[in-house]
Amino acid sequence: MSRAQPIDDAAPTDLRRLLAFRAHGAARLLLGCRARLEDVEGAVAAGQRETAVLMAYELVQLSLSVRGLRTEGELTYGRDEVAFDPFAGVPADEIRDGLRLAAEGGDVADEDAEAWLERLRAHIADTEAQLGYAEPLPDVRSGSGMMKGFKLARTWEPLLRRASLPDLLPDAWKRRAD
Repeated sequence: MSRAQPIDDAAPTDLRRLLAFRAHGAARLLLGCRARLEDVEGAVAAGQRETAVLMAYELVQLSLSVRGLRTEGELTYGRDEVAFDPFAGVPADEIRDGLRLAAEGGDVADEDAEAWLERLRAHIADTEAQLGYAEPLPDVRSGSGMMKGFKLARTWEPLLRRASLPDLLPDAWKRRAD
């Protein structure tokens, strides 16, 4: 007789929340977090430490908002909307650790900047791992990755629609040119 697996306390407990977490979480990572990580990397490479730290704060907050989707995070993300709470549903220790990580970028010496970037990359990788996909999400900033990203969205869209959840992609992206 097989033993039952222990229940993961962080796992979503209802189907709608699971769909939101896996689908909208992946979209946020692909479209938002990865772009912000590239911005941080570019700012570090250009010696723009203040810009790197500000972008790291945005990156960490968006990453934490993905983690919050497991339980009560907001499904729609409107950049620059003051009402959006990136910390909804995120444990306090994860918030503290994430914000500390972003802030540490202002204190690292130039020779330690790559180590800080690796820690940011690890934070994003941890967020992606929590989504539970069998393989890494595609890089949508590459030609083949963009198509894989659209395939992922097309896979999730019917399920989201059936569960009365918001679409992943803006309507303008899905309209056909006549």
